[in-house]
Amino acid sequence: MNLSQAQAAEIAALLNARNQLTVQYTGKKVLDHADDYLFRLSPAQKVVACIEVKKVQWYQAEVLHLTVAEGEKGKGYAKALLSSAETRAREKSVRVLQCTIREGNVQSEGLFQAAGFLKASTFHNEHSGNNVGVYQKVLVHAR
Repeated sequence: MNLSQAQAAEIAALLNARNQLTVQYTGKKVLDHADDYLFRLSPAQKVVACIEVKKVQWYQAEVLHLTVAEGEKGKGYAKALLSSAETRAREKSVRVLQCTIREGNVQSEGLFQAAGFLKASTFHNEHSGNNVGVYQKVLVHAR
């Protein structure tokens, strides 16, 4: 799905409103990396959920900021987007999919663990003041 300027602005606003970010998103920043974003629209054609899937190494991609609008939680958007992100990663020949989750974000931790992600480590983010868990899912195993 092509990303319009209006949708990019909606994604940026959703990310900024629903996450504890140290750097705010803009519509331009989203548009500059439009191919990395997956999103879902409401019946009124407004962005209600999004995720970024960014390839960071030849073998590795990172899932960033799986976000669902406040009034849209519990409708399956997060699970569907995470599944789509994994499909996108596999299409790009990614072998390891990784994400970071702020400790205490029980919903996200549970969602990613249910999808087969394992907690690999924890670190302290000095910019946000949060402890962050690093979760990984191996998509391709050695033969």
